[in-house]
Amino acid sequence: MKVDLFIENGTLVSTKERFKANIAVRDEKIVALLSCDQKVEAKRTIDAEGKYVLPGVWNVHCHFREPGLTEKEDFESGTKCAAAGGVTFVVDQTNNDPAPTSLETFLAKKELVEKKSYVDFGLYGGGLIPQEVSKIAENGAIGIKVFNTRHVREVYPYISSLAVTDHGLLHEIYEETAKTGLVCAVHHDDSEWTKRLVFRDYIDKGKIDIFAYIDAYEKGYMYGHGMVSGLASSLYLAKITGVRLYVLHVGVMPEEAYDLIEFSKSRGQRVYAELEACSFLIPKEMAKKIGPQSYLFAKNPEKAWESIHSGLTDVLVLEHAPHTAKEIRLGWKDNFSAPLGVIGVQEFLPLILNEVNKGRLSLEKLIALTSENPARIFGIYPQKGTIQIDSDADFTLVDMDREATLSSKLSYSKSGWTAFDGIRVKGVPTHTIVRGQVILENGKITGSPGMGKFVPGVATK
Repeated sequence: MKVDLFIENGTLVSTKERFKANIAVRDEKIVALLSCDQKVEAKRTIDAEGKYVLPGVWNVHCHFREPGLTEKEDFESGTKCAAAGGVTFVVDQTNNDPAPTSLETFLAKKELVEKKSYVDFGLYGGGLIPQEVSKIAENGAIGIKVFNTRHVREVYPYISSLAVTDHGLLHEIYEETAKTGLVCAVHHDDSEWTKRLVFRDYIDKGKIDIFAYIDAYEKGYMYGHGMVSGLASSLYLAKITGVRLYVLHVGVMPEEAYDLIEFSKSRGQRVYAELEACSFLIPKEMAKKIGPQSYLFAKNPEKAWESIHSGLTDVLVLEHAPHTAKEIRLGWKDNFSAPLGVIGVQEFLPLILNEVNKGRLSLEKLIALTSENPARIFGIYPQKGTIQIDSDADFTLVDMDREATLSSKLSYSKSGWTAFDGIRVKGVPTHTIVRGQVILENGKITGSPGMGKFVPGVATK
């Protein structure tokens, strides 16, 4: 048997076990798992001695800003960041210009970006027009994304044209998404509640700098109680419509959000929790130092970790939401008017591997949260999310002993910065392999734009 790629001497990791094995790849698929003494002829061989071979890692919360806002990021630079960080599959969000809320704009976005990606990707369709949902789903959306929110000052990234704050409209979007079998991923809020109290207690009093914003966040005015209020009503709408609800930004919200999700799951409702890793990676003191480079910090890190180990959290992400350095600097004086976000797709895996080395979670749990679970939720398992025969040959090779310092200078993001600049980590990805193509090798990008493919969503009813 002659194959395209042969990975030998690595330790394979699944959600249940680790074992030494060799992997043979042909025509983008895994064709054999062999013992370490079995060799085959290959066009290319990678010696993975001393490394762990993971199923390709996913990051399903990326804002690559294309079309319309490519001064912040574009699909080429964003997916290059992903490849450099050991990520083989990404899901892009919908707050673009124009947003992919109709079949026409969804297909235009797909056509625009699919020749630019370094890694495989899925695209959310924008949940705004009920009668467009089925059309978008039929043409490959990986899910339907709803912004049940709007910015307190009506500025990007929570653009008012995407806001679904009318519960009747939200109900209809849920009905239509339920018919497709796709997930409906929702950024929740009670926008009028949030806006009224933020203006009353902060903006109207001239308290608008970054430290006022941090105070508002800590008290639950920003990214807080309004999100729980929005989630509570959304869970009920999801229950009566039968939609599979995918809850974004868990960990950012107060701990009552965990309680609501846990209750709904206990009643058999199909609800999935996406935990934002900043909820345990950015302490308050770090937030004060980096200022508007992060819109959140760890208010209750132990609750976040508890949700990981209890199984409440289904998917782990570190959001990638870039803005220009000039835009970010404005936040020191008025963070209620600055665009909000954090940059993380390149730094995500090294930061989490560092937590593995600290003993906070296992590689097996990491794989569940960043590979197998999202592949199952989005209906693409076992094509992806696992190392088994006939699955896509997606692998992330990691060296758990190698140390590195994260740096804005090393970032491929067009924004030119990362909130995690100067953070020392132990555990780094050495190879990113997408369908048997080596995109990253020993820290060097070897792939090129267009090597990644669009992967259509698959309804899971």
